[in-house]
Amino acid sequence: RRRSPSQDGDRRRGDDDRRRGDDDRKKEDDRRRGEEREKQSKEQQERRRVDEEDRRKRDEERRKNHAKEARSKEEEMRSREAELQKKRDDKRRREDDERKKVEDERRKERDSQDKERRTEAEKRRGEDEKRAEEAAKTKAEEDAKKQVEEEKRKEDEAKALKQQKATLAVLRVLQKLSNATPENFEALNTELESVMESELTDTGPQQEILKAEANRVREYAKQYVEQVRDQQKKLAEAEANAKAKQEESEKGAREVIEELNKLIAVAEEASEGSQYTCAPLAGEHSLEQAAVVRIASAVEQAGRLAMVACSNCADFLMSRKNVIDEAETIRGETTAALMSLQPRIQQATRQATEAMQRAATQKDKVARKVAASKFQEKIKTQQKHYDKDGDGVLDRKEVIIYAKAEFGFDLPEENLDRICRQLVKQGRKGVRLEDFQILKTAVGIAREEVRNKRKRVERIEREAREKEEAEKRQALVDAKMAELKEPTAELMTELDKLGPAVQASEAAAQDLTSAAGTLTTQDLKSKSEAIILACDPARKAWTDLREKTATLQKEVEAMPELGEILKTELSALTSRGDMYDMRLKTVEGIAANGRQLASHKAFAEKEALRMEVAARLRVAIEAQGGKPEDLFEQIAPDGKMDVNVIKAYLTKHQCEVELEKLEVVFAKEKKDDKKDEEKKDGDADDKSKPPIAKEDFMRVIRIFYKVIKEIVLSDNLLIEQSRQIRRMDVGEVMEVHQGPMLDPSVGVYRVHGKALKDGIVGWVTVAGNQGVTFLMPGGNVFQVTKPLPLTEELKDTDGANLVRELKEGQVLEVLEWARTSRSALGVTRIKAKLQGHDAIGWATISDNEGNAYLEAS
Repeated sequence: RRRSPSQDGDRRRGDDDRRRGDDDRKKEDDRRRGEEREKQSKEQQERRRVDEEDRRKRDEERRKNHAKEARSKEEEMRSREAELQKKRDDKRRREDDERKKVEDERRKERDSQDKERRTEAEKRRGEDEKRAEEAAKTKAEEDAKKQVEEEKRKEDEAKALKQQKATLAVLRVLQKLSNATPENFEALNTELESVMESELTDTGPQQEILKAEANRVREYAKQYVEQVRDQQKKLAEAEANAKAKQEESEKGAREVIEELNKLIAVAEEASEGSQYTCAPLAGEHSLEQAAVVRIASAVEQAGRLAMVACSNCADFLMSRKNVIDEAETIRGETTAALMSLQPRIQQATRQATEAMQRAATQKDKVARKVAASKFQEKIKTQQKHYDKDGDGVLDRKEVIIYAKAEFGFDLPEENLDRICRQLVKQGRKGVRLEDFQILKTAVGIAREEVRNKRKRVERIEREAREKEEAEKRQALVDAKMAELKEPTAELMTELDKLGPAVQASEAAAQDLTSAAGTLTTQDLKSKSEAIILACDPARKAWTDLREKTATLQKEVEAMPELGEILKTELSALTSRGDMYDMRLKTVEGIAANGRQLASHKAFAEKEALRMEVAARLRVAIEAQGGKPEDLFEQIAPDGKMDVNVIKAYLTKHQCEVELEKLEVVFAKEKKDDKKDEEKKDGDADDKSKPPIAKEDFMRVIRIFYKVIKEIVLSDNLLIEQSRQIRRMDVGEVMEVHQGPMLDPSVGVYRVHGKALKDGIVGWVTVAGNQGVTFLMPGGNVFQVTKPLPLTEELKDTDGANLVRELKEGQVLEVLEWARTSRSALGVTRIKAKLQGHDAIGWATISDNEGNAYLEAS
């Protein structure tokens, strides 16, 4: 039965009311969800603020600790430098005392000799007085004798003066020859031979010495001149090679410009050809459509060839640009040539493009005309096909046949009447050719109306089926809802019981955070482990709750209708669970940080003892004029080293260190407690300790410095006499071989060592005389900045034999370091122990591409 319009209106109003009710409920639900999200967001912001405040406090505490450690290290370094300087001053003072003692003995010996001479003189005077009378008699003879002696003395003085002049003449020529150049060497050598021939015989006892010195200076000057000549020859060859290379590059650049010019000429010719071919299509023309299409195709072909030629020019220029750039001496010429050639390429490209666009436009016009003509022809053909009686119009019967054949449906009578009213005027028999397109549209509209009526019937039937299915589904949802109500409430109850355990863990973590700076290493470690143990029950309980919640959510997701009904309960369950999980993670993070801090403090304490022992051992050996690498042989020539031998050596050289400190520094780390216990049980009667290996001893006395301000690495202790090797960047690490030692010329302390970056050896200034610090003790601890493998072998940079994968933020304690190769392709790797773990292996500081994986801390 067909419904009346009033019934349809009531049904539509009912549907509208239901839709409005559903929209209101959805808006209310959205409002509640927004409020819950806003509340959760505020809670999360508050938690983040508290966490940020805690993190800021911890960072401030760490910064203070780091600053304190840096100050203590700097004070320790200064004390070591002062102690070393004191040793050197004492040594110089002892040498001065010994020298003064020798000079005093010599002075006493001279005074004794003078006294004896005075005694003898007095004795002679007495004898002279006794012989005065005899002297008067022989006075004439004595006067004559004195006159002869005076003449002989004058002759000796003249001879000595002549020897001195001859010696000075030879020395002057030798001085000139020592500064000889290739230009004046022959002349100076000839002058030396002439002087030696004329003056050497007059030099007296200095003759052999001057002869040997002349031979030495001549040989030195000859070698120096040969070196200068070799350098001049090499410089000339280098200049010739550079000039030849320059001429070759200029020739290559000019050839490239010439070749490019030829390619541009070809491109211009092709572009002009496309323009010439396109000329008939310019402006208004009376060409037939076939001719237009033929010309347009020819233009397109010519244009494509021209574009290819232009592209060849651009490609050639890009591929040979480096050849042009290498000819720097004719840069102005090549630049001017390129500036003149590039507009020609652009002009040729533009001409070809314009010709192709014009041809395409003409082709499109022809295509549109042909399409319109074909469309009109098709309409005429269709009308003639359905105009059975040939009267030029389609009557009612012919319109029905047309709708059936073209649209596949029977045209209803009412739609046919409407079409005829609109398209067939009074006095006509049917639809004219001019109205055929309107007829086609009207038939299409009629077909859609029929389809819509059929769809409406299908929709009504479908809605009835959906309603029945919805009622059945609602019954299932209600049953499932009743089934899940109780488990949800139980989960909420269990989650409430988890709160006190989490709060207790947080309180313990807060106490640890507050007292971390004052706790000893052992207390910090034990409290951190206690917090982790305290978190375990809460973590297990939360894990069980999370699994149960996940199971519940899967059941709810299997029935989407439950999601809206249980949304509030599930949201509260999930958010509270996530909050507890986040709080537990925070506590566990604090405990992990505490354990890491304990490991760091333990290492720092042992490292401070190691630096003290290493500094005193180095002071002792350097005070004797030795080097640190000779310490092991100096202390234990027989190779049997222990802490007592080290203690005796330090005491002997007035560098006292407590035995307990030495035992801590040279104690071997325990890698396996069970093995240690078995060893204790097996060796209970053996109280002797194993000797210290040379490798372990050398590792203890190693000292590293880290660059904190850019500084030059040079080849000499004295800056004024040194040559720059390279510049060391901030963050680089150097292993110190000798020093700090004072450069007296500028008053700064310098160290001699090897750079970890490339293995280069040289001298570096620790601090300038203006108070600027360039190096600080450190660099034996590295922090991982990018994930990388810790491997068993030095040259295994790819991780073939992996110990473990290092993560960002982990800390490595350096045991030794080496380069994979002496060439520039080698990389620096460190053998290190992962702090807080027993893992030991090799890791790369940075690769050849400049990627840094480790940073000295």
